[in-house]
Formats: sequence, structure tokens, C-alpha cells
Amino acid sequence: MKKWRCRVCGYVHEGPVPPEVCPVCGAPASEFEEIVETAPASGAVSPPAGGVASPVGAGVPAGGAAAPVAPLVPDGEDVKKALFAISYGLFVVASRDGERQNGQTCNTVFQVTGDPPRVAVGLNHRNLTHDLVKQSGLLAITVLGRGNFWLVKHFGFQSGRQADKLKDINYFPGPLTGCPVVADGVAYLECRVRPEMSTDVGTHTLFVADVLGGKVLRDVSPLTYSDYRRSRGRPDVDDLDTQDVVAALNLEYGANRRYRAQLEDLSFPALVRVLEGVMRTEGDHVDDAVRYLLGRLPRESGLARALLYLKMNLEFEETARDTYLAFAREVKDPGLREMFGAQARAEMGHVNIFRRLIEEMEAGEFPVVLFCPVCGWEVDFGTSPRLGQEEVCGRCGVRLRLGLERGSWVAVQAG
Repeated sequence: MKKWRCRVCGYVHEGPVPPEVCPVCGAPASEFEEIVETAPASGAVSPPAGGVASPVGAGVPAGGAAAPVAPLVPDGEDVKKALFAISYGLFVVASRDGERQNGQTCNTVFQVTGDPPRVAVGLNHRNLTHDLVKQSGLLAITVLGRGNFWLVKHFGFQSGRQADKLKDINYFPGPLTGCPVVADGVAYLECRVRPEMSTDVGTHTLFVADVLGGKVLRDVSPLTYSDYRRSRGRPDVDDLDTQDVVAALNLEYGANRRYRAQLEDLSFPALVRVLEGVMRTEGDHVDDAVRYLLGRLPRESGLARALLYLKMNLEFEETARDTYLAFAREVKDPGLREMFGAQARAEMGHVNIFRRLIEEMEAGEFPVVLFCPVCGWEVDFGTSPRLGQEEVCGRCGVRLRLGLERGSWVAVQAG
């Protein structure tokens, strides 16, 4: 029976596959790793008393320690994870043959020579784009970047044999090849295939092509396959404005906490004055970012507003959890590893809290409970509150009406 260890809390599960959710910390199945128990290598000598034996023929002196031996036959999941460790970009590769044209998502594009500039592109035999490239010998590569997640799905989750992928897409014909270039990409290259250098690699053809020309379209960071795998489930992944403001807000909060901690530890007046001034400026930056984010939230419903806050918080906590997990796997210091692991467990708890509240609110199971402004008693307006709804306080008997103030529900005395 296989064993799986939760990377967040260390819980060990036995079964053919990891559990969907860790019963201890709530981490998802992706945070479980298989525990591989390796048997002694064939021909190994049992350790003698007081010493460590070496494998036969290993050339390790008696009493010396042999290097750990990796499993000889890794399972398919191990190989997949190792392959995902290879860095890739994400691209739309497009071609045309006469009036027929198509494009597809591709992650196998890389430069092979600089003089002359030449690239290699791997395309699946079954894809229409593969056929068009093979027939025309021409292709255009659009480099995708932040804000282009929807293009990855659009050009990758449907076939050009059944759908016109370029319909309603902002594109233009490359000036040198006429192949479609996605205008919202980061950059593009136009290429001519070198058939004598290209090769069939089984399920794919590796096309080697000379670069005829190209241009940068936007000053945005290119998108990687790792970015896509990490963020593919987020609904707002292409909202760069909000993402950048949230990132700036987190930076400014961090700066404020750092300066505050230093001020508490300093007694040097000149430096204290400098830090206090800088901290006030950082505070203004925080206020600016918060005002922008609040301005993008709907004002008409306190419940909808609260739900958006929860979803923003959930995304932040998931990012923090993933960051601390990555740190815990990278650091060498055992104390740091334990610190980051503990932080990841705490963030996982926050994720579970926000996720449960979101589920309750979306299912209409989250009641609006407010305090009576007269006596302070809790008044329940139910799970489907209406503006103007009236309830009677169970303690003092005053009639209260449900209202909205700055986008949040409030209870005001009626009449």
C-alpha cells in the first residue's frame, strides 16, 4: 500500500492515491508527496558491528559511508513532476495555407542559434496548425504575457478543425509571412521552416525555422508554464490592474511594519525622525491603494461587497500559503524550515475559514446579524436580507429597519 505525507503538517495517509483534503490541516491533494521506501541494493553487504559496509564493487573504503541511492524505477507521477520542473514559456503559434489559417497554444518554442537567428517549435501531428505549417513552411509565434491567460485557454482548449479560433480575436497578418499575430501578446516572431533541419519525434514534429523578423508589442513580463499551472484556477487572473494594486498594497504594508519595528528598537533621534517621515509616506501609499480597491467594489449590496472582500482575502491567503510552502521546501536551516511550515499551516487555516464563509454566503446560509443601536442586543435579519426589511429587537422591543451605509448593512431605528 502506498504512503503519502502532507508537506504542510506531516500527516501520513495510506492508500492508492492521496486524500482530496488533509484531515489534519486541510491542505489539498497536491500538497501530498509519496513516501518512497527503498530496499537495500542487490549485493549490498550487511553492516559489520561498529562500522558501515559498502555496496559490493562500489569502491568505498571499509567503514566509509556510501552515497544515498535513488529509487531505480520512479513512478509516473515522479517523472511528471520532474518534467514540470523544466522551465517553459507560453505562446500562440499560428500559420496559414492560402485562405485557411489557424493558431494553437504551444509551450515548446526555443532559440537554437543566434547567428543566424533560428528557433525550434514542437507541434502535435494531430493539430491543424501542424498541418498548415508543414504545407506552407511559414509560421508566426506570439509570445504571451501577464494578462493573456484567457488566450492560453482560447487557443488551447478547442480544435481549429471545429471552430474558427481567430474569430473575434484582435490579430493582424504578419508583414513578412501573412501568418496571424495576436495583437494583445508581448512580442512576435515570423519564421520560415527549414525542412532539412526539422525532424519527426513521434507524436510531434520539431520544426526548425529561420527568424525573418519580429517586434515587441507590450512591455509586460512573459508568461511561463509554471505561472499558468499555479494560477489557472483563479477567475481574476487577467485583471492586472487589481493584481498590481494588491501587490503594491502588500509591499507598503510590509514597509510600514518594518519601519515600526525599527522605531521601537531605536533611540537615535535623527534616524527616528527620518523613519517616521518615510513611514507616513508609506501610509499614504497604503491609503491610495485601499481607496482604489474599494472603488472597484459594488456599492449596492452589503452582502455582495462582503463576498468580494472574502474572495480577495482567500486569494491572498492561498498565495501566502503557497509561498511559505515553497520557502519551507527550499531553505536549509531546520529552524527556518519549521518556521515557514508553521506559517503555511496557519495560512491554510485562514484559507479554510474564508473558503467556508464564501460557500455559506453563496449558498444563502450566512445570516446578517446586527446589533441593536438602542440596547446592543443581536438582531437576525436572515440569510436573504432586503433593503428596508424590519425586525423587532428581542430584548428592548424597538423596531429596526435594515439600511445601507457606505455599502454595508446597518440597523436603524424605524419611525
